[in-house]
Amino acid sequence: MNWKLTKTLFIFVFILVNIFLVVIYIDKVNKSQINEAESNNRVNFQQEEIKVPDDVLNKDVKDTHMQQITAESKDFSSYAKEHSSLSASESGKLLDGDIGSTVNVSDKNLKDIKNYMKDNVYKGKYYQLSKLGSDTMTFEQTYQGYPIMNNSRARLSFNIDNGKATSYKQTMMDNIEAAKGSNSSKNQVIGPRKAIEALYYNRYLKRHDEVIDARLGYYSVVKETNVQLLQPNWEIKVKHNGKDSTQTYYVEATSTNPKVIDK
Repeated sequence: MNWKLTKTLFIFVFILVNIFLVVIYIDKVNKSQINEAESNNRVNFQQEEIKVPDDVLNKDVKDTHMQQITAESKDFSSYAKEHSSLSASESGKLLDGDIGSTVNVSDKNLKDIKNYMKDNVYKGKYYQLSKLGSDTMTFEQTYQGYPIMNNSRARLSFNIDNGKATSYKQTMMDNIEAAKGSNSSKNQVIGPRKAIEALYYNRYLKRHDEVIDARLGYYSVVKETNVQLLQPNWEIKVKHNGKDSTQTYYVEATSTNPKVIDK
């Protein structure tokens, strides 16, 4: 056996192992510094006397990727002609429906109205509850499980009389697909904390304000006559200090430097 060669190989392997360990150590130090920097850049809402519920801050969007989409207003003209209880207006974009036998909406889980939507409303299962009032109940259309927010062209509204739904109006976005262009690729969604911090850094959120809720969905940034460009956004509701009503903001959800839309 050539002990000189064996000794040389041993030294060489030893050096490689040490280099590998040094690389791992440096990587861990860098990651630690990045995490520490991110932690230091976080807004301390409690210190700033801004109320933000923990369940809002901790909403999990890990591995959630979204992209801009385009959609057209659904034309209900042909569909309405096939159903005697329905009529279309606004060039077919608005569907009016009469409910033959009233549907109960007073049950806690809204089981009756949801079953009615599933069985009787055009693609009714793709709408989710948005607002419940004494005389109206409003649902928003969803796409891949996320609501198309604050959009009159993607809405289902029931008229309520004594706890029962008597008629409805429906609009819907159709031919939904990924937007074309360089900015249309899917991107990781930022967390609700970063979106709320964007409000703070842009001075929409100040001392003694209160964040009521934050939800993820699609918001229309381009509204043409029939075609819309919808962008992944966080919808954040804020109750400003001294105000009785809430203010709604939309924050880009797939940008590292998110812009804010003040509604």
